[in-house]
Amino acid sequence: MKTEEFDFNVDSRVMPHDPVELRGKSRDSGRMIVLDRSSSKIDHTVFTSICDYFRPGDLLVLNDSYMLSNTLWFQSGSESTQVTVYGHESDGTTIVEIKSEQLSVKPGLTLMSTDNDRLTCTLVEPQPDRLWKARFEPVELLVPTLDQHGERLDETIHLNPTQWKSEPQAYRSVYAKAPGSLEIPSAGLHFSQELLSQAAAKGVEMAYITLHVGATEVLAVRHISAEEIENHKVRSEYFEVGDKTATQINRARAEGRRIVAVGTTVMRTLESLALNKETKATVEAQAGWTDLYIYPGFNFKVVDVLLTNLHRPRSSHIVLTAAFAGKDLVMRSYDEITEKGGYEFDMFGDSMLIV
Repeated sequence: MKTEEFDFNVDSRVMPHDPVELRGKSRDSGRMIVLDRSSSKIDHTVFTSICDYFRPGDLLVLNDSYMLSNTLWFQSGSESTQVTVYGHESDGTTIVEIKSEQLSVKPGLTLMSTDNDRLTCTLVEPQPDRLWKARFEPVELLVPTLDQHGERLDETIHLNPTQWKSEPQAYRSVYAKAPGSLEIPSAGLHFSQELLSQAAAKGVEMAYITLHVGATEVLAVRHISAEEIENHKVRSEYFEVGDKTATQINRARAEGRRIVAVGTTVMRTLESLALNKETKATVEAQAGWTDLYIYPGFNFKVVDVLLTNLHRPRSSHIVLTAAFAGKDLVMRSYDEITEKGGYEFDMFGDSMLIV
């Protein structure tokens, strides 16, 4: 399938740089577009109405990971450089960008953290888009050092550094508890505690997975530059699904209740559990890595409803939504979004519910 089929006009697109709470509004106040796969109908509404689309017995699956700072200062001899961490690999290495024009970067170069002299970063091999595969040692120091001393450097959405440090809760979901993502699992940001309580009162069950968002969210990775979508690749990301969640999923499926994935991270995690299984087969608790790339033609086995944000053209995310809802319905919805104007895109933007 041609990648150009997932282009749309972005002239009217708004991309906020701050979470909605830091813009004087409640986190559940955004707009929401609803796509009904059975009728091909599109509704324009607000996120606070989401419980109207839930049914008693639905299983709402949420990603409890939250975003870390991603950039630290390192030194090699007399030269200092910022190192931005984009994601971890299943072989124990990490994808990074070296933010220096002066430093002579080459495989084997070892940099020392200026914040923790026990932490080193050794370059292993160059990657596309000016990235490097690197090895941090000892690796268990990386997350706490990022958490304590790190900054945020982002490609297109430049976070307010003061607010990032002083208002961390605004940048994570109300149920987040697992540090480790290098980008925000953004679909869950829309839920307030009040809305989750409303859903529970309606009989909606909650379950939690962890997927730490990594290099799949790097713009160069999620943007599809290949002419055919089938020739694109995404990076591996680490996920955990515990015994309780696996039991909840299996029970809901056996009872014919809907599985609602909050975000593409949850979608990829749940469908990874069912890969190479029969359609009705049970899933098991699992911790591991997924490089699942979902595009039209994919056979969905677990998820019945998807909540996601509004995505960029030619991105792996918009291709995933097209696989789930059908390309024509999804692209028609983006035509309506751009025609109406005022919708907000990306991590701090509005949402799409596909039922």
